Amino acid sequence: MKNKTIIFLFLTTISIQTFGQKKKVEYLDTLGNKVDFMTFMSIYNTGKYRWSYDNSDEKIKYIRWERYSQAAVDSILRQTESNVSIQEKIGNKFNYFELRDINGKTYSGQDLKGKILVINFWFVGCGPCEIEMPELNELVNQYQNHTDILFISFSKSSESKTKKFLSRKKFSYQTVSMDEVLKNEFRIPVYPTNYVIGKDGTYQFASKGIGAGSVTLINKKIKELLGN
Repeated sequence: MKNKTIIFLFLTTISIQTFGQKKKVEYLDTLGNKVDFMTFMSIYNTGKYRWSYDNSDEKIKYIRWERYSQAAVDSILRQTESNVSIQEKIGNKFNYFELRDINGKTYSGQDLKGKILVINFWFVGCGPCEIEMPELNELVNQYQNHTDILFISFSKSSESKTKKFLSRKKFSYQTVSMDEVLKNEFRIPVYPTNYVIGKDGTYQFASKGIGAGSVTLINKKIKELLGN
């Protein structure tokens, strides 16, 4: 609900400021290139930038990014951690079981044990889920040479619907479409939800929803578990 409110207030602010001006609004990335709204919000979700309005053009209102100071970023991360953390999960044992991803690859419990598992829960049509995907893809790329880390996503949507979505939207996690058994196993009330399971088989990180810097918090935990 909080994430929907943020987006609603953002859109309302733009509407108020552009009312009567008859200006076209264009979203820009950190390099000043035009992007769509979801990409723009993905940048916001990093917690590293704030937007500003550029009205220098008579016909177009540009929305640009300004980099936060490190002190501001640290403050944002503390606030987000307070908002999204699921502390009651930390230290609990993860239940290993066999999985089959949408490409037919199977993972036994033995395949998963002894690895750091970075897990994401999402569904097709979940705006906040889609917003964090670019950053999650960067995580996979960052640790692509670490054979002791496995990135797995669990989609609540049907396999066919999930495949159709992923044919147009890149998501680098190994994706499993949850059947009723998995849905009952995890009982996820808020999407997206993210977990990090340590090599000892316990929950080391758990968060619900998104917030500015939420993926940075996942990466922070991965680095901690790797001893970095």
